[in-house]
Amino acid sequence: MRYLQAFCLSAAIALASVTNVAAQGESDPGFTNIGAMRWGAAAIITEDEYEFQRAHFSVGHTFSQGERDVKYHIPQLEVRLPIMETGYFDVRFPILSASGDLGNKWGAGDLTAAYTHVFKADPETWTLQATGGLMFGMTTANSGDVNRPLPMAYQSGLGSTDAIVGFNATWKEYLSISAGYQQPVFRYNENEYFRSSNINDPVYSNSEYIIGRKLYRNGDVMMRLEGRFATNRIGFSAGPLAMYHLRNDLYEDRTGLWHEIQDSKGFTLSGVGNIFVRFGRYGSFKLDVTGSLPFIKRDVRADGLDRQYTLMPRFTFFFNQRTLLF
Repeated sequence: MRYLQAFCLSAAIALASVTNVAAQGESDPGFTNIGAMRWGAAAIITEDEYEFQRAHFSVGHTFSQGERDVKYHIPQLEVRLPIMETGYFDVRFPILSASGDLGNKWGAGDLTAAYTHVFKADPETWTLQATGGLMFGMTTANSGDVNRPLPMAYQSGLGSTDAIVGFNATWKEYLSISAGYQQPVFRYNENEYFRSSNINDPVYSNSEYIIGRKLYRNGDVMMRLEGRFATNRIGFSAGPLAMYHLRNDLYEDRTGLWHEIQDSKGFTLSGVGNIFVRFGRYGSFKLDVTGSLPFIKRDVRADGLDRQYTLMPRFTFFFNQRTLLF
């Protein structure tokens, strides 16, 4: 068993070092991967112990493809710490690499930090949790090459700091429903892409890249339904993830006038699935893979969050400590 654990650990770390992106749904700005809104928010390690009752860290790597076949690699680090008798703290930090017909760019993704309060934890009935947090934009979304700015599809962040709130209710370990809201509160997007180049470049000026100059992004709401079957060692889950972008976004033209981006509000629906296996005498190691495919897309995604698919393998190490008391 020790050799198997060592092999899995080495394989996971090697995989994380050569790939990257967080398995999320189409058009997801980030709130489906944190706190009560994340996949498996009430997963159980033993008959009476939850994952969130142990401090742990995860290393993951998402593979994805976006508009005009831009390929994404997003390695990320996640840390979860029980910090009160009935709560825990999450931090998630990704690095995003985008490559496509306009070039290759990489940079720091947006840092998310959140506190989740557990109101009730009963593996035999209901587990209830609520989350509040912030997603800190680490860039102004104005990355470009030598001669020209690049569209939002090539940016590593959204250029804003967002407030996040959400709730999760899980019946036993079999059925989970969660809802969340993410709203930009400080906007500092300085993207300059305007679909025009100094030379005749039809690839750069392609209308499939949405103009998002100085993007003024509006909020999103989400709802997730997750069906789950698991033992202490193996398990799988699947379900729909729905999101609605509440209002059309805005962009600023070169004269300083703001314009509404038509059809940028709307509904998206993705199917998400996860499979996992645990290792170690106390379930201290976990290897899981999450994937998603969109079924319904909103017409325009000026924020560069178009995803044709996502796939994320992840390795998690749990510290053998239990701090929550119920």
